[in-house]
Amino acid sequence: MSVKRVCPRCEQDWVHQYRFKADGSCFWLCTECDSLWWPDDTVEIARAHFLDDVVATRLGVEDNPWTDRVWADVIEPVAEGRTTGAPDGAGNSGESR
Repeated sequence: MSVKRVCPRCEQDWVHQYRFKADGSCFWLCTECDSLWWPDDTVEIARAHFLDDVVATRLGVEDNPWTDRVWADVIEPVAEGRTTGAPDGAGNSGESR
């Protein structure tokens, strides 16, 4: 069973699991504020990355990585029930596959 967690940064949306299409690397994402956490990160404000920064770095571009692409070109949601670990504030993954 997956655990739903409200984003600690914006408190407006759930943290959902996504992956990069290019290599399948998974991460946790708040689709409201674009905060991102890697699977081994504790889902807390101090550990959040911004999606734009991570995507720009991965694609080797400066500034806005979305000028000639959209999310669906780069990332996709992971199907419910196929998690690499549910996030929690203590960093526990609750891994299930």
